[in-house]
Amino acid sequence: MRRLAVPLLLVALVAACTRGADEEPAPRRAAAGAGPGGEPAPFDFGRPLAALALDPDDVARRLGSFEWTAGIEWTFVRQGDDAQRVRAVERHRVRQAATGDFDVSAEVDPGLGPGSDAGKDVIWAGGVTYARARYAPWRVRPTDRGRDARLFRDESFSAPAALLRLCGAVTATPAGEVTALGRAARRWRLSLDASATAPPAAAPARPAGAPEPDEDTRRRLAFLEGRVPTSLDGELVLDATGAPLRVRLAAAFGVRGEPKVRATVELAAQVKGLGGEVPAILPPKAPLPDERKPAGVANALDAAGLRKRVEEKPARAEPVDDADERE
Repeated sequence: MRRLAVPLLLVALVAACTRGADEEPAPRRAAAGAGPGGEPAPFDFGRPLAALALDPDDVARRLGSFEWTAGIEWTFVRQGDDAQRVRAVERHRVRQAATGDFDVSAEVDPGLGPGSDAGKDVIWAGGVTYARARYAPWRVRPTDRGRDARLFRDESFSAPAALLRLCGAVTATPAGEVTALGRAARRWRLSLDASATAPPAAAPARPAGAPEPDEDTRRRLAFLEGRVPTSLDGELVLDATGAPLRVRLAAAFGVRGEPKVRATVELAAQVKGLGGEVPAILPPKAPLPDERKPAGVANALDAAGLRKRVEEKPARAEPVDDADERE
């Protein structure tokens, strides 16, 4: 029986997507969030979708400290004699302080039954990264220096933009003014651009010499390369500074060559609190030290009298990974 293509995370799917031709390169997008001196650059409301390219640091320059949550629900259905239905749910939360510290949580239930859910929490506080997998203890990550912590944060926060990239050409239609979190805001309705003729960007070609993808990855790539957006209904609410306060998306996709397969996704993301409503970002209590090599291996070598022999052998020089250097 052929299995459905089930994404483990929206951001994992979209990471393989090629950016749209009209999307600015990452350095320019980041620079667009702040003007000289770090103040937020004026926002161009003629391009409302550009607000979804702002990262949490950009948004904090506009709103101050904020808390943001998102829920994403994927449903894949195959009709016919081999009928199947799989539902995957993601939950994301970002607490961003105006000081630059942040706390991120992401979890996913891939719809594979009890015990299949997974997640990760990351804190960047006081210039130090702390991380844990779901159900695991907190550990200090002194070699990270915030790099991977920010990447993890930005992947969660960019989920709405990632879904819109899957949809291809999107139209934003002004839909009046509203109030959100007690602030005056502007609203847009989002839909597929019926005038667009080019299909959404496909996944990039696999680099020469790269290993063959595993079965799960092949199914996800098959969806990315063969997806056909069939509908999109959504709304985008922006603060007067251009910061996104609320995003709602409901999209449906067919798959080329798979007429019995249909995928739907619903996303709801919003800023939940501002300023003093946002709890302070603090390091976790009693985090464990960073442990890349299990102590059990070293103990076993000691007990067998082998560790000293291994250490006495001339070591071959190996390249040093900056990310793994100890401070």
